[in-house]
Amino acid sequence: MKPLIGIWMVSQFFSAVAAQTSPISEDSIAVYFSEVQQATKEHASLWDRDIYGPILMVDPETREVYANVADEEGILKRSKKVYRGRLPKEITISNTDIEWCGTHWAMLKLPLSPLKQDRIDIITHELFHVAQTSLGFEFQREDNIHLNDREGRIYLRLEMAALKEALLAPRLTQAEVHLRNALIFRKYRHLLFRGSDSSENSLELLEGLASYTGQMMSGRNKWELRNYLITRIMAFDKIPSYVRTFAYETVPVYGFFLYQKDNNWHKNLDNETDLTSLFAEAFGMDMRIILERYVNQVADEYNGRFIVDEELKREISNNARLDIYRKKFLEDPHLEIRLGEINISYDFENIIPLDEDEGIVYFTMQISDYWGILTVSGGGALLRSDWRWVIVSEPTDIKDNMVLGEGWSLVLNDGFFIEKTGSGDYLLSRKK
Repeated sequence: MKPLIGIWMVSQFFSAVAAQTSPISEDSIAVYFSEVQQATKEHASLWDRDIYGPILMVDPETREVYANVADEEGILKRSKKVYRGRLPKEITISNTDIEWCGTHWAMLKLPLSPLKQDRIDIITHELFHVAQTSLGFEFQREDNIHLNDREGRIYLRLEMAALKEALLAPRLTQAEVHLRNALIFRKYRHLLFRGSDSSENSLELLEGLASYTGQMMSGRNKWELRNYLITRIMAFDKIPSYVRTFAYETVPVYGFFLYQKDNNWHKNLDNETDLTSLFAEAFGMDMRIILERYVNQVADEYNGRFIVDEELKREISNNARLDIYRKKFLEDPHLEIRLGEINISYDFENIIPLDEDEGIVYFTMQISDYWGILTVSGGGALLRSDWRWVIVSEPTDIKDNMVLGEGWSLVLNDGFFIEKTGSGDYLLSRKK
């Protein structure tokens, strides 16, 4: 089942400054559109085409929409410098790409950063998603739950530590030593978790290339980009979950160094490209069998013992949390909602994967479907692995079309209601 809109929201967690808080003006929006149009034109050689296209900027408080072009259905009206309208309540607001009113848009949630480079970065990231099909990249949703496992996290953190040292190295030849070590940790992680090479590769092709595109079009020079990447990678350890976040960091760093060797390294990529093999060949990684003893020796160069100790402690507390959420969503009374063609957005930095066949707990999420709108704001919801069901805690208040629970709310469309089953759980049902 494929959502109606892209589900990957670009986080501004790493922005050097907070987003602007001044009132949104049409003049400012017009400037943003002009900046991006100029940036994509200047960097058209990146993908051998100008990826500038339809852009929606949305004020989440008022749902006011500002667009750079008219929609195909004529809903948006021309103002002085932009097109304006209001986004329907069933459309979730996030940084994503979306099909709406007959047009495929890059959607951005206002306000944007006051820094021009950051604004161009995030907008061109989403424009890449609009263009990705025509560039040869199809939407693929792959979970990487192994990156919530202790060893998965350890060897990803070691890879990131090696990538950081590569960025800090004074010369490319020294950087490549660290890049090869980063790939050793990556290849070993893939040996530990069957199928992880494929699932990680899918997310890197989807989000890694979008991040690389945004950063290359941002207008940062080589040294500004290097410092920006260092800042991001140093903050990575503090993100609660790596399951959906790692690709935003890995591909841009490898791409930063690949660009110095070949400006066009990315132009022959497609859905079938194995990025790990490409990186390994480009940086001269020895492809012999990777032995655990050797990997652990290399890990000592990147504070490996400290990372292992931290992850051992985290595993103990994380297992306790998993038990709490299994009880909350699978054993205690709860509400189960069947999903159809969903429209979804969520915070991918703060999630808790359960077992592979159980699903992932999201703490900030909005889903709109044929039955109404579910908003999760802290209490958590379990999205099952097959994306056919979402589960929230027991309702505390059911009144007409409004249902409330701990940290969530549900607005029902006409013809739907909540019923209690014989087991004590609840179901969202349709009136006959």
